[in-house]
Amino acid sequence: MRNKLFGLIYMSSYKIQLNIVNLKDLTIIEKIDSPSFAQADSKSEVFENDMEKICIAIDGFKQKLKEYRIEDFKFYANQQLIDDLSASYIADQIKVRTGLQVEWLSGSQIVYAKVLSGIKSFSKVQRGKTETIPIYLLSLGSAMINLSYFENHKFASTWSLPLGPREIQEINEITTTTPNNPIDVIKDYIGAKIGHLTRQIKPSANAAIMIQHADSLSNKYLRENDTVTRITSKEFDQFYKNTVNMPASYMMQEYQLEPAVAEHTLPNLIAIRKFIKLLKPDEIYITDMSVITGLLMQEAKRHTNKEIYSDDIITTFAKNMANRYLVDENHAKEVERFALHIFDRLRHVHMLDEKDRKLLTLAAIVDDVGNFINQSSRYEESAEILNANKLIGLSEKENEIVKEICRYQTIDEGPGKPDIGGHHYRNLDSHIQLQVAKLSAILRIAIALNASHKQKIKQIVVSLKEDNQLIIHAKTNADITLERWSFNKRAKLFEEVFGIKVSLKQEGMNR
Repeated sequence: MRNKLFGLIYMSSYKIQLNIVNLKDLTIIEKIDSPSFAQADSKSEVFENDMEKICIAIDGFKQKLKEYRIEDFKFYANQQLIDDLSASYIADQIKVRTGLQVEWLSGSQIVYAKVLSGIKSFSKVQRGKTETIPIYLLSLGSAMINLSYFENHKFASTWSLPLGPREIQEINEITTTTPNNPIDVIKDYIGAKIGHLTRQIKPSANAAIMIQHADSLSNKYLRENDTVTRITSKEFDQFYKNTVNMPASYMMQEYQLEPAVAEHTLPNLIAIRKFIKLLKPDEIYITDMSVITGLLMQEAKRHTNKEIYSDDIITTFAKNMANRYLVDENHAKEVERFALHIFDRLRHVHMLDEKDRKLLTLAAIVDDVGNFINQSSRYEESAEILNANKLIGLSEKENEIVKEICRYQTIDEGPGKPDIGGHHYRNLDSHIQLQVAKLSAILRIAIALNASHKQKIKQIVVSLKEDNQLIIHAKTNADITLERWSFNKRAKLFEEVFGIKVSLKQEGMNR
């Protein structure tokens, strides 16, 4: 790829920023920040109150893009803590006044971008040992704290803790009405939030921790043009002692912090300290790579069609969820295999794309998580679990599609049961109804082909005849009576959605 310049505009609840970047090596050529936004109780109010400042900044960014002759750019904004209605209103105001369309990022997309930037950060560490040691990425943010775990630079798992502006405000309100030391109150609050992780995470020998998005630490220890640096435990302890009782005004001056960032510094430092005590890392690293780096990595991958990063983070996250809820791994693999084979053979019928194929894969992995709670209503329970545990890297729309595909695996009829075409389905966003119906129909058949959970069918061959008949040839010498019965029940939706009669035929295997 030639040196290709790309423009990325990113709007957080603190400011709006333009990055001019060489996508070949992700070198930032120029970075321009707007003045900080005035903070408010509601994050939507932050954008609404500073709309004039936002639009003036965007007009300046457009001029800068013109100077660089850049026509290829994206405008992203952080939608965490902002409802859909407010986001739509803000986006409409910006479109009318500047002509630019905002692409809002969900919390799961923000986490995904941070994880990607963590992978990039690890590559900057000049030490061979980090290729094999476990690494924790502790990412601080405006809405939550994320802790991600990597083995051999491969994503393994992630945990999220709610610790954003609302929580900080509540803490501040508590500390103003108590005679106790406010730092002790904050420690107790954050300790309670982190407490459940102590039962899930065991310290790994020789582990390292990478601290991301801690502006006070970055401004203190990162030299100009550095993106990652190592500090000792003693240096962090000293920094913590120096800062923990520092007045906010002095903190802003000492570490060049914006007022809204300074407000988070003390709780963030306490959280960092607690995580260090929990994980007992051998090494501590500071990085200023964060969401923007992850977004640029995704853009670079889209522009080159090459594997900028080989780690399939989204699928790993889904498999972790399935494991946590004790899903039958062998069954899930078979369902995924059959579903994708049917999808690929019928591309000219369903007219869906690669993104839909990915969503089908994810649904096949997690569709049975609800069995952990209630077997008789497992698919509805799966939908509820997915509603509470969004798959990282997916938009809100994509997460909803996966959730609804799982919900509509229910084939038992009755009052209150979800049904394609029923009340619940009619209330889905019209833009996803057809996707949900098509992908649900394919997955239903795939589930039927391993109804016994015994992997009896070794191979399937999908044949679409000229008379609009679809025949699925199951290659096996085993008794598939249960699979045939389940297939006949589950094929009804497929026939209704695609208008194709479908049947299952068994073919023996040569011994």
